[in-house]
Amino acid sequence: MSQASGEARLKVVECKDGTVEIVGNREGLRFLASICTGLSELSDDQAKTAANHYHFSEDFGNLEQGSDKELILLYKPNL
Repeated sequence: MSQASGEARLKVVECKDGTVEIVGNREGLRFLASICTGLSELSDDQAKTAANHYHFSEDFGNLEQGSDKELILLYKPNL
């Protein structure tokens, strides 16, 4: 993600103790929230398709350099 002000910035790092830190500016956290909101609004049928997840990765340009890859997944609608 770009370093420019006003643009979404997120970094995800797994700490030595196993804790996962998600650090972002306001725009980055809003972006993450919008992904989670979108996934939560999928129908049960949509949740059974490839639309049920979102990848975060430096390679995709949606995480800052040095981040660990993350996958946000709607696992089961009735979980």
